[in-house]
Amino acid sequence: MFVVFVIVAAAVLFGAVLLVLGRGDVLQPETPGEPARLLPDGAVGSGDIAELRFSVVQRGYRMDQVDAVLDRLQRELAWRDHRLAELESRIPGLGGPLPRRPARPGDADEG
Repeated sequence: MFVVFVIVAAAVLFGAVLLVLGRGDVLQPETPGEPARLLPDGAVGSGDIAELRFSVVQRGYRMDQVDAVLDRLQRELAWRDHRLAELESRIPGLGGPLPRRPARPGDADEG
């Protein structure tokens, strides 16, 4: 009788794990809705970021799309930082960092 109880308990536990974790797919199928709008080829602007939309799956956004966008933005920002530093080095008499931009209404105070 004890063996039957252990087998039934193991089967119930296995079924619960399968129910919680799904079928084992790495990426769940997309839920119906608006199609993904990722970054365009070439330079990325603020408008491209504002129009960015990821596909939605059962438990959130598709991780592969989010990772690709974050990697792309990291490379784009690194390139722009490098280019900005290069251009600033060409300006004679620029003896340090540029002054900070004035605070705009709605910006969080950093004090």
